[in-house]
Amino acid sequence: MNFGSMLSVGGNSVPKRPLRANPVLGTDGSAITARNWSGLHLQEGKSKTEILPRLMLTQYSNLTAAEERVRELEAVISKLVPGINLKSVLKSAQHVPQESSGTENPSLQTGSGNGIASGVESLPNEANGFDWMEHELTFDRLVDGMAALSVNPTGAGYLGATSSVAPLRALLNGGQGQESGSSFNSLQLPFGSDVPFTNRVPQNLMLSHVHEVSYIDAYFSHYHTTYPFLHEATFRAQYNGTHPKPDGLSWFMLLNTVLALGAWCVGNDQTSMDDYFYQKLLKVTAESSVFESGNLTLVQALLLLSNYTQKRNRPNTGWNYLGLAVRTAVSLGLHKDFSAWQITPLQREMRRRVWWGLFIFDSGASITFGRPVLLPQPGLMDVSEVLNIDEESLTATSAAPSSEIEGPTVYTGLIAQSKFHLKTNSLHDRLISRPGPSIQEILELECEIDKCGKYPPIYFRQDSSSIGHYSAFLFSQYRFSWRVWNMKIMLLRPVLLRWSAKHKAAEGNNITETEEEKRCRQNCLEHARATIASISEFMSICNDSRLSTWYILYFLFQAALIPILLLMTDASDADAQSWLQDILTAHGLIQRTAVDNDLALRCLSMLNQLCSPVFDAPIPEDVLLNPELFEGGFAPQSFDDFGLMEFGDWQGRGYQ
Repeated sequence: MNFGSMLSVGGNSVPKRPLRANPVLGTDGSAITARNWSGLHLQEGKSKTEILPRLMLTQYSNLTAAEERVRELEAVISKLVPGINLKSVLKSAQHVPQESSGTENPSLQTGSGNGIASGVESLPNEANGFDWMEHELTFDRLVDGMAALSVNPTGAGYLGATSSVAPLRALLNGGQGQESGSSFNSLQLPFGSDVPFTNRVPQNLMLSHVHEVSYIDAYFSHYHTTYPFLHEATFRAQYNGTHPKPDGLSWFMLLNTVLALGAWCVGNDQTSMDDYFYQKLLKVTAESSVFESGNLTLVQALLLLSNYTQKRNRPNTGWNYLGLAVRTAVSLGLHKDFSAWQITPLQREMRRRVWWGLFIFDSGASITFGRPVLLPQPGLMDVSEVLNIDEESLTATSAAPSSEIEGPTVYTGLIAQSKFHLKTNSLHDRLISRPGPSIQEILELECEIDKCGKYPPIYFRQDSSSIGHYSAFLFSQYRFSWRVWNMKIMLLRPVLLRWSAKHKAAEGNNITETEEEKRCRQNCLEHARATIASISEFMSICNDSRLSTWYILYFLFQAALIPILLLMTDASDADAQSWLQDILTAHGLIQRTAVDNDLALRCLSMLNQLCSPVFDAPIPEDVLLNPELFEGGFAPQSFDDFGLMEFGDWQGRGYQ
């Protein structure tokens, strides 16, 4: 018997094939191995050496038929799908998880090790999976108002391709060994997870006039200085009965919303007096319709309600309040100035303040949730910007508008943010449009954001000392910079995700990267690093308020995910030490905000999961000596699945 390069069987020359890859089959179909060869049952007195050639010939015939079948199938597929790369398809198919017999959507399962998660894991299991209910929340099922932690899409509403949760979904889908969203469901919070959010304060509680005034004071001290949508003197006069109140339900809604926001600003997650006022409002509005009337006070109430409910982790409820506010505002013509209209300067200015407040809230919410901006296009709006004046300079008796001043006022932040969104809303629409922007266009859009970020006057920029140390003004100033960097991160993040996917797919081999791709990746890290440094600086010079803490978490968590993504992709990179330092800095800052703050605890828990090798090590820097600790992290299907910045494609792939 010749076991050389050719095996002679029955006078035919058969190419030898490795037995390990193609095992010899016995008469019962089982593989014959070295272990069971000695016990092979012999028939008709045949010896083992006589049986082997026949088995080998049978194996070869079966293999030849299978290969011919494969060639036929490849030809059919190539004809049906011209230009298809079968090798790429087969490679990605190796990582598609097996269907589960459980009740959860199998597409929500994550792989193990370096397995690549299913491309549709972010879609709900059922057709009504995007349905949401936020009327009663418990802390173990809390949906966050930042839309940064809602990994599981079921019950969270639609979160699009540019939403805050996009990078986190990509990171968690890379083999953490957990179902999407399960980490949040199991997170233990300070309160008992079975206690509904709405059941902490007795609804028959009677508050004194003094208590209500204290919450009104808190609203104007902590919230109004950032979002000046009311005229304080007019509101207080209406509350005290020295000025006529609006008719109908609108005043009741506005008052209780102001009280709720004031209570929220001075409270924490161990108290819920704000929910008392919110539930009081809901009880009355449930008995009366807010759809059958419209006035400026109602728009103010809906505008503030939208922000309150979002801050209280009812994002979709806030989205609906905001939508109703915009519709009502347009019905009142707030998007127009009507220069010939004989109304007082204060009345005209209040219409502008409310409209531009709606504009920045709706723009910001659309970006946060990755949803289309539904505001009127700039060409359909004919309303001047808010005046940059001292609040006391315009009263109900003013006969003429006040002259603007060249310095910071309570309205400076509103003016800067409205101008920014006016210029960048079209950019957001471009990002969620199809086809998506090319790398070159992304870099051009980044330059456009740079230009928009320079619109605020010099005294409002971070390098200016004009603002001094007034915390409300400083917060508006810093937050504007964070917003500009966040927009750039959102723009460049897909390039970084695509690079990471390519790097993982290469399995240690070098990958090709254009100069434009490298520039996008480096710029994304620079913007994240600038955000972390700026927030650290702000926290060192200002006392954190509850409002500022919410925005600190919003921008800081998104920025922290960038160096985390880089480190999980290649912990052996020469820059890994600096990435690690960025992560440790961000982690420390979030930790400082976690006192009586459930949302901060949730962010910390997620960072701890993503970077467990770092935070579990006695000396975090030592983990860089063993980069293999980070294997099994981010690993999307393949870099081809990202296309060339096709944001829209991610909406069905989990990179939302």
